[in-house]
Amino acid sequence: MNVAVLGGSHGAFATAADLALAGHRVRLWRRRPEDLGALAKGITLTADQRQGPARLDKTTADLGDAVRDADVVIAPLPASTHEDLGRRLAGVLTEGQIVLLGAATLGSFVIAREIARAGKPLPLAVAETGTLPYLARKTGPAAVAAPVRAANLPVGVFPASRGKEALARVAELYPATRPCVDAIDVALTNVGPVIHPPLVLVNAGAIDRGTFDVHAAGTTDRARRLIDAVDAERVASRKGWGFPAPHYEMATYYDEARAAEGLYGAGARGKLVASGLWNEVLTFEHRYVSEDVELGLPFFESAARSVSVASPVTSGLLGVFAALLRRPLAGRGRDLDHLGLGELTLREVRELFHEGWQSALWRRVMRP
Repeated sequence: MNVAVLGGSHGAFATAADLALAGHRVRLWRRRPEDLGALAKGITLTADQRQGPARLDKTTADLGDAVRDADVVIAPLPASTHEDLGRRLAGVLTEGQIVLLGAATLGSFVIAREIARAGKPLPLAVAETGTLPYLARKTGPAAVAAPVRAANLPVGVFPASRGKEALARVAELYPATRPCVDAIDVALTNVGPVIHPPLVLVNAGAIDRGTFDVHAAGTTDRARRLIDAVDAERVASRKGWGFPAPHYEMATYYDEARAAEGLYGAGARGKLVASGLWNEVLTFEHRYVSEDVELGLPFFESAARSVSVASPVTSGLLGVFAALLRRPLAGRGRDLDHLGLGELTLREVRELFHEGWQSALWRRVMRP
């Protein structure tokens, strides 16, 4: 399969190397030409499964060149980049392509809307995963380690009516693909906003002092209590929306007896901690905050509100982080109202996410 991978993130490196080693033709796009030199010989992947030096079909700073003839365009970029990415993709995608985002919190909707606002052709579909296919960290200019691979990879498609073909292509790349009802369903499987905001908050002092591993030293019993409380609200929201199990509770990550039910499978947490790769400098500009707090938590809060589910812990975290960041967070980010969906009934939202830009409701949400 022809695959375009966008960006220079940890996930982009892992994606490009892993899929190239799997035999796919991979082109990697980076914004700056000066970042391409180190990739001339490819990317070396260290992982449990496929690993070793991976030769890429091409590296380029020309986005149009990167995505040309690609069957799937994969963008393992932070959700905070989606508006810009949608505008960049407008005019370079074709109507037969699939765009795949990682842990995107309704990024599929956002990117489709940006392309439509630019008046350019939309792709066949925009899909997003509920978690990252790899838990990875770059270890050099052309090297990446991915000690954990998703064992169950939830994938939702926007519009859901085009899910069959889109999911078939994604499953060819990722056999662990688990189909979701729609993009809202998959966004409510994203545990990034469940685990990262509590870990950052309860370890704020240690984070301020420098290098720290929130997943090892920072995951205390009290941190787990907060994580579990946010997760309970997320699962209650999923049930309120009528989305079926599995809900991928965080307990499946921490409880080895349930690990096979979870996103990452048996031994995942042990592998991540043992790698030492997450012993790093975090700031309040890290994507644990800019993505999971500022975008993910408002989505969780609004999704709960839409189905009359109480979410006091999620709302409390938003209030505390608003004080720490000195700017309002609630009602912003990926809050459904803020996305222009607040005027729609629950039934209309579900219809919109099924039919997408073919729905009569699309024009209503296109307004800036």
